Order: sequence, then structure tokens, then C-alpha cells
Amino acid sequence: MLFPANQMNKINIATVLAGLTLSGVAGAQDLVPVNLYAANITYARDGSIRVGIPRKLTGDRGVSSQPSFTPDGKSLLFIGRRDSANAQSDVYRIDLTTGAETRITSTPEMENSPTVTPDGKLMVIRWVPATLFTEWGPWIYEMNGTPLRGVLPGPDTVGYYTRLDSTTFAMVRPKTRTAVAIFDTKSKTMTDRDWPVANLPPQMIPGQRAISYTRTDSLGRNEIRRLAMGATDATTIAPSVPGRVAHAWTPRGQLLMGKGNRVFARDPRRDTSWREVTVFNDPQLQSVTTYIVSPKGDKLILISPLKAPLHQIIQDRLQESRSISSALLEFKDMGADALKAKYDVARGGLIGLLNSQRRRSAEGVADLEAFVVRLTGPLPAAPAL
Repeated sequence: MLFPANQMNKINIATVLAGLTLSGVAGAQDLVPVNLYAANITYARDGSIRVGIPRKLTGDRGVSSQPSFTPDGKSLLFIGRRDSANAQSDVYRIDLTTGAETRITSTPEMENSPTVTPDGKLMVIRWVPATLFTEWGPWIYEMNGTPLRGVLPGPDTVGYYTRLDSTTFAMVRPKTRTAVAIFDTKSKTMTDRDWPVANLPPQMIPGQRAISYTRTDSLGRNEIRRLAMGATDATTIAPSVPGRVAHAWTPRGQLLMGKGNRVFARDPRRDTSWREVTVFNDPQLQSVTTYIVSPKGDKLILISPLKAPLHQIIQDRLQESRSISSALLEFKDMGADALKAKYDVARGGLIGLLNSQRRRSAEGVADLEAFVVRLTGPLPAAPAL
């Protein structure tokens, strides 16, 4: 046992697993590699940001996700799933100068969300699929991959975390509602503060004793929120880039978000909208996530699948108030093989998109249904509305 078992609220395991990787790939299907990239950041005199050509770090080696910088900014810790999207997840380290990659953990358990503690240890989320509801939580490991101890007094559904100070953590809990919570190691209490939120690590806001995270909306009208240390209520910083939830801060206090093949920036102190700062022409950079910025602010780490998820492209068009017929127009004359060669045609993602349109009784659902069947085969029974 990792912790003494107790009764927990049930959660949707599909939601949890989707949050633990940013691959968007689920179920038994061909593996679409997901890579980490590093791009140089430079700053103009007027404060604007320039993002250089990204350098691929992980070489199509399975699904790579959840990167964090080591304190010196010279290496990344990240999660690798080498054989399939749902395979064993372990912690790896990559040297940003040499590209040398080292595997850190090889335990029977899954590890996720790796970071370095102030005393040089490894902190992860440790879990086992078979005992997900009773043995899941943050753990401390030696940096050689040896498990030491749990952080919480009992198991909890913590998907991501951020250390706020020596005794306090912000933790994201994907339970019946995905909430951002504050855990006090002295009192051993966990208090939910805001929900529903994206299942991603909260971010420390540069120069402030506060965190940011994304509060989510079923229609993709998400907003980036601020929670000050010691505060009960959160405030809104800015709306997110439509349909996206992952944001990163530069040390200068600017926000970065990715969508499609573009990176957008926003300075909450003066900007009233998002500004496009770069467009990537590389066909492998058509679905980028801006995940973290280096401690010095000179490198941006991006996550991008080898092929863009088709369901996400269609969803983006629907969120632009386009009809289903309009969103599908580009793809209707493409054969299934051509679509699968260019895009990640993930059955789970397409069916999830279809079900969301069914719940809204959207016009053109029959067209979307026929399109999904053509690509992925017969549909499961429609869920109750």
C-alpha cells in the first residue's frame, strides 16, 4: 500500500488519463508520437516577444509530456510513454545542450508530473491503474528513481501540483469536479478554491505571491484566473486563447499560449487582446502547446504531436461559430487513408466531439456522424442525453 486506504469520490478514469498526458491519444490504436521542442525567446525593446525555430528534443520516441526545468535551466524532466499512448509512464531527463537522455524511474507504478524539490529530490504523482481510487498521490523519490515517501496523509486524486512555499502546495484534483486546491503540510488540510479548472499544473505568477490556472467552460470560453496566497476567492486575469487551456509565463510577466501552428502573447498589464507572435510552417508543428518557459526566460518548451488531432481541428472551427457542414467541408473529399496520413484520426477524440454536438442538438450532427463512421467504423451506442 502506498497510503492507508480510505473512501474516495469516484472519478471518470478517461478524464484522468487524458489529463495525465497532453497527447489526446487514447485507446487501442496506432501510436502517434508526441514530442518536446525547445525554441529560443528574445525580447524587443518595446517588450514584444520573438520565438525562434523550435528544435525537436525527443525524436519521435513515443509520447513525451509534462516537462519541467531543473533549477539550473540546463535540463528537462519529463514523462515518457515509449510503447503506446497508454503504456507505462516513467520519468526521463534530457540535457538541453547535448540532447543526452536518461531514464530515471523504472518502477511498477506510473509516474507523472515530475519536478525537482528544493533539496534536490524528485517529486512525482505516483499511481497504479488497478488501484487508482485508493493509491494515488504525490510522492518524493531519490533523484536516482528510488521511491521514498508520500506527501499527503492519505490517497487523493491529485493530477498536478505546484510548490508555493516550504509548507504549501497548489494541487489540481480531477474528482467529480476538477478543482484547484491548497494543501497545507502543517495542518494536513486540503481546501478546494476554484472549479472547474484545466487538469494542468498551476503556474506561479512572476513577481507575485499568487498562482494562475485556467478555469474551463464547456464551449471553450476559458479564462485564466489568479489566486493569491492566503486568499479565498480568485480573480480573472484574461480570457484564454479560445479553446485552449495551457499557458506559460515569461519572467517578465507576459503570457504565452499556443493554438494550431501559432503562438500568441499577452501582457495582462497593458494588452486587451492576444497578439500572434509566430507561425510555424513545419508540418509536425501544427498543434502546439506552450507548456513552460525557462527560469531565465530564454527558452520556450513546446509540446506537439507528430500529426495534428483531426477532432481538435474540427472543434476549433465549431468554436468559431461555423456550422458542422462548414467545419467538415475541407475533409469531405479526402479519402480515409489520406486523412489518416495527414492527421491523427483518434477514434476516442472524434466520438467525444460527436457526443458533445449530439448533446447540443447541433444542426448537421448526421453529417458528422457519417464522417466519423467513414473514418473509424461503427459507433458505440449514443449516451443518454
